[in-house]
Order: sequence, then C-alpha cells, then structure tokens
Amino acid sequence: MKLIAIDMDGTLVNKQLKVTKENAQAIREAKNKGHLVVIATGRSYDEARFALSDAELHLPLICVNGAEIRSDDWEILTSVPIPHIQYEQIARTLNNEDIYYELYTNKGTYTANRERAYEVMKDIVLTSNPEATDDDVQKAALRRIKLGLVNVVSSYSELLQEEGVEVYKLLAFDGNHDKLTRAANHLTEMDELAVSSSSKNNLEITNAEAQKGVALEKFAQMHDICMKDTMAIGDNFNDVSMLERAGTPVAMGNAEEEVKKIAKYVTKSNEESGVAHAIRNFL
Repeated sequence: MKLIAIDMDGTLVNKQLKVTKENAQAIREAKNKGHLVVIATGRSYDEARFALSDAELHLPLICVNGAEIRSDDWEILTSVPIPHIQYEQIARTLNNEDIYYELYTNKGTYTANRERAYEVMKDIVLTSNPEATDDDVQKAALRRIKLGLVNVVSSYSELLQEEGVEVYKLLAFDGNHDKLTRAANHLTEMDELAVSSSSKNNLEITNAEAQKGVALEKFAQMHDICMKDTMAIGDNFNDVSMLERAGTPVAMGNAEEEVKKIAKYVTKSNEESGVAHAIRNFL
C-alpha cells in the first residue's frame, strides 16, 4: 500500500480518545518503509492536531470530512466550504425541526449552546466506544470545551459576519430520529450537498466535494498514487465514501455492520489497536 488513510474516532483512537502506543508505532513503521499515511477525519484541524500531537505523530490531514486537506506541515492545501447562501438554507431546515447544530469553520468550531455541545461529545464517545465508562465520557466531553477545541458564541449570524470565515460543516444532533430523518431527506434534495453521519444521533452536512473519499482521491493525485494502491481504515458511515474508493477497504472490528459489508477485510477493534493490526497484516 503506497497510501494509507485512517479515520480517527472509533478507529485510530481508543475510548479515552488517545492514540494507542501500538497504533502510533505501526504508523511509524509504515512511514519508515516508505508508505504515505494520512489521517481522514470528521474532526476539525484543532481537534485532530491535539490527538496526534499527544502521540507525537506529525501526519498530513484530511479534516472535517474532506473540507480541508493539510500537508504534513499542517498547512492548508485545499478547502471546500459551503457557500454562505446555502448555509442559510441548511440552517432554516435544521431550525424548523428545532435541531441543534455546531458550526465547523476555517476559524475553528463553534457552538451557540455549551450544554448541548457537551451532549454531542458524549454521544460521539459512546458511539465509537459503547463500553466507555461515565468517567471516560465526562472527561472527553469537558476536555473539548476546556481546551478551546469548540468555542462558545452567542450567535452564529454574528460569527459569519466576520471577514474571511468559511463554513466547512454543520454537525447536527438530536435524539429524535424522526426529526433527523425529515431534515436529512430535505437536505439531500439540495444541490451540491453531502449528508452523512458518524452516529445514530447526528447528521454531518458538507459540500458534496467535501467527503473523505473525494478528498482521498485528490490527495492521492497530489502524490501520483493510484487508488488501487491505497488502503482506507474506518468504522462509520462518514467513512463509506473513502472505503468505496480505496483499493483495500478495511473496517474496524467495532464498525457498523453496514460498513463491514463494504470492506474487504475486518480488523480488530479500536480498543485492541486494530489500526496497527491492519497495517502490519498488509505490509
């Protein structure tokens, strides 16, 4: 495999949202053997960088589902925002259903409701790690706000009036699946939008060109690598686009069953350093 693309939550990181030593070592081994490794995540740059820096890994990034591609020096190479006029249409749809959402931008991630942001992080942790303890969940959720990985604002409209702000993604969250389904059905009718999810309680809304699979193809082209020479590792529905395009799609042992059906190979779970297992198995 000339190029290995790795998802983060539920894949590279464990229930403490940490990169295991075994995963980090396997990535270093792959790099030392000449393989290119890129992280492909729904996280913002700040949230992805935080976890990688903690593991002393410096890797190129596909962030916010593909809205940004960053070099191994973490400089922005490409960005694919949602036009502001289309953001207004999306926001109206979500507001009509009274669905909470966070805003991912080139200036950071924002919430207009601190308490709901805490609930979103709890949902993300529990979706990727159903066996996580209450202590694990609370620590991860609080860390996100305390470290400034999500910023609290009084109004999204005021934020978007600032010069140079690009909207990358809306992360919508609600425990009422009927509301989410109605919103998703309406949003999928809009041109040039991609609607996916990373848990049963959320929707991830981006530009149609801001998908992990599309970004992985762009990244491979930048390095003159054919897609048949790529491996992608993931666990959830926002990984499907890259699993479908990669020459060797690998699902985590803890992946959704529908995701496992797309993969050619199922590795161990994220708690068992499944990324390291997959890398060493194929290399």
